Amino acid sequence: MTADATVELQVLIDRLRQGDRRACRELLERAHGRLRKLAGRILSLSFPALRGRHDLDSIVDETWLRLVQALEKCEPATVTDFFRLAAHKIRQVLLDLTGRQRRRLGREAAPGGEASSTDNGPAEPSDQSHDPARLALWTELHNTVAALPEQERSVFEMHYYLGFPQTEIARLLGLHPRKVSYLWVAATDKLARGLSGIEAFG
Repeated sequence: MTADATVELQVLIDRLRQGDRRACRELLERAHGRLRKLAGRILSLSFPALRGRHDLDSIVDETWLRLVQALEKCEPATVTDFFRLAAHKIRQVLLDLTGRQRRRLGREAAPGGEASSTDNGPAEPSDQSHDPARLALWTELHNTVAALPEQERSVFEMHYYLGFPQTEIARLLGLHPRKVSYLWVAATDKLARGLSGIEAFG
């Protein structure tokens, strides 16, 4: 995201905080491209079981609706806060989709269970989308992220979900780069414990 785009979004956020409700739609429209990239990144990196089974635009549309509702109750102070909220809402949408898929797979695995005519067909041997244990691991990961200490959660979300480099995170949070590196290591260490079935964090 360019500096000019960030400034434009901050202006809209400031208008929203001043009570201009029209700024909400303008903010979401202006941020739509970034929201789509963010949703695609989270889907690809963190929810591989859902890839190819859910349309990215439908995920973004559902996130949009949840953001509209959230922005009626809370007012992010900065662009970073807004995208952290967006990442949280995208994660909620994907966790809900994961839960639905797990329930469907459970029904199919039950004695006499049959796949619905609307299912996408059997998975290839290399496809891990039908692995309930893997889905459970991913669900646990994202629930654990929400429970991290505030600074560790901020650094993890900004780097892993939003794609900010650690130097930019340090600038935005007003922290020394070494502190950001320490917080990243601490967060990923906590998340990795007991989640060995998930690929290493990038």
